Amino acid sequence: MLADLLIYFFRAIIVVLGTWLVTNFIGKKSIAQLSPYEVAILFIISNVAAQPLVSADTFKTAFGVIVLGLILVFVTKLSMWSTFYGLNARPSILVQHGHIDMKQLKLNGMTVYSLLSMLRAQGFFKLSDVNYAILEPGGSLSVLPMVAVRPVTTEDLKLTVDEDELMYAVIIQGQILEEGLQQVGKSKEWLLDQLKSQYDVESKQVIYAEAQSDGTLYINI
Repeated sequence: MLADLLIYFFRAIIVVLGTWLVTNFIGKKSIAQLSPYEVAILFIISNVAAQPLVSADTFKTAFGVIVLGLILVFVTKLSMWSTFYGLNARPSILVQHGHIDMKQLKLNGMTVYSLLSMLRAQGFFKLSDVNYAILEPGGSLSVLPMVAVRPVTTEDLKLTVDEDELMYAVIIQGQILEEGLQQVGKSKEWLLDQLKSQYDVESKQVIYAEAQSDGTLYINI
């Protein structure tokens, strides 16, 4: 009995690791960003990968998962060539200049109610405020508002503002992150000095800290 449980345990580990490796082949994508063929192949992979949990034929299962993974990678690479762009879903313009394109709406299996719901989720409660609404391949909706309701920008006001720089984590739960300090061009000594002079704390007392290349430091104690 114990031997059977151990075998089952190791099979479960193989299933998880194998599925994890294959899904990593397609890159950093959320479920919403997967194309139809990727979803289809992943469903097949999940079914095949689960076979060792109900069958003793682990070798054939592993081989099948690898083959499916290679097919997924091949089709993904193929879809990047201009000749095969049609393998991926294309964006659909559902609203143009405040008017709904019913043809595109029907082609994408959507109703007016679902479109209006997606617009409200993005803060557009009036169709007349929408210049363009584009259904992206991943299923999300991108909206370009009418100029009259678009937020005012510094360009509109003719203002010159410096571009924001990224903030990098330099301390997490008391641990100093050397990589973050390298990104902002600062040293560990600089960080410890700033913690002492600005906040009168030591690094081990800091839950989280982030810094910018210009010397800006934010901490959470």
